[in-house]
Amino acid sequence: MRQSAGCLILSALVLAGFGCRDAARERDGIDSRADTPATSTLDSAGVAIVRIAGLQELALPGLNRRQLYSTLEEVDLHQVAGAVFLPDSSLAIANRGSSQVLILDPLGSVLERAGREGEGPGEYVDIAWIGVGADGMLAVFDGRLRRFTFLDARGSVTGIRRIDVTEALVPLAGLASGEFLAVVETRPFRPLGFQRGPLFLVVVDPAGAVVDTLGRWAGKERYETPDRMIEVGFAATALYAGRGPYSVLATTDSLDVALYEAATPLTRIRGSHSARPVTSREKEAWTELVLDLYPESVRPAQRRTLEQSRVRDAYPAFGALRVSGDGAIWLGGYTGLDDAERSWTVLRRDGVPLGRLGLPVYRPELLKVRESGITGWAPVELETTIPSASHELLDVAADRIAVLRTSELGEEFIEVYEVELPR
Repeated sequence: MRQSAGCLILSALVLAGFGCRDAARERDGIDSRADTPATSTLDSAGVAIVRIAGLQELALPGLNRRQLYSTLEEVDLHQVAGAVFLPDSSLAIANRGSSQVLILDPLGSVLERAGREGEGPGEYVDIAWIGVGADGMLAVFDGRLRRFTFLDARGSVTGIRRIDVTEALVPLAGLASGEFLAVVETRPFRPLGFQRGPLFLVVVDPAGAVVDTLGRWAGKERYETPDRMIEVGFAATALYAGRGPYSVLATTDSLDVALYEAATPLTRIRGSHSARPVTSREKEAWTELVLDLYPESVRPAQRRTLEQSRVRDAYPAFGALRVSGDGAIWLGGYTGLDDAERSWTVLRRDGVPLGRLGLPVYRPELLKVRESGITGWAPVELETTIPSASHELLDVAADRIAVLRTSELGEEFIEVYEVELPR
């Protein structure tokens, strides 16, 4: 039975998804032998509870990648909001900067440029998300207009649906009923000081009403003052991703990942991680990179503001998350300020680790800042709501991955690789 909308948040706080049932269930049947890298059992609801000790230390095979094409010389991209592969291996790119959806053929040539800025059919104000259903149809969500636009494989509009929601919302997966899964963040009260707002996985009906809450996760670490919200250096957060019928959510305090198929929980992966200390040099470097966003005249005041916050003493357990079209989980390591590559660990939908792959780091914090007349490039996260990290891995489908990169001049481009995964 579904809960009424008024009871959703209270229910989630009490139940905290299906995570609060784990401890008792894991006592029944978990194989805890030290020489077993991953142990699994089914709980009473049929959810696979997988415990992995030392995921980073597992000796996994390396996965090879072969570049198929790059958009650097052919396509002008700016503020890429996402990209998804279509069933024929074409790639649909949501280019927020031009308010367009670009469709590339399997070899990387542009087939269609659909959309423009505006509020009419096929027009966009703020493209926030792009997804593809099992039928190959594209869905584009405009966060400002609160509107889904549905497209066929050539970019033609096949339907439009507005939703009436007040909370910040990001879609993850569509359901056969016309409902969809989304993450929402509600902040009716923000206590001063160090805090983490909750993030909820919810079912939303076609009209935009939240009709069920599936779980609750701890959001991004922040420091709240009477005037503003301040970043926390190397903050732990909640991550999420969706593709087709699958959604995956995680918190980065430790290895804690939950996989859903539609509204049904499939797998919960849990484990510890080897804490990597944040050095004093890295803490100072993070502070200086934040201050670089501001004119020199106001940096002393901004430094005092940052000093009210904190920089963590240890890195989060991981820093990036993606789910493939068959439910495989891609878990990306947390990169340091100077790291050029991120290590991705691939796990089957049942939690079994398959292998690792290194990808060049895309730093979404390299943003062109125009407010207050500031110019220049500086690494800092500017998120104020729905705390999930952006990263280089845009989509995984069949044997292809789409990787977002930034050139030395700040140009965004996408590289598509062929990757062979163990079966």
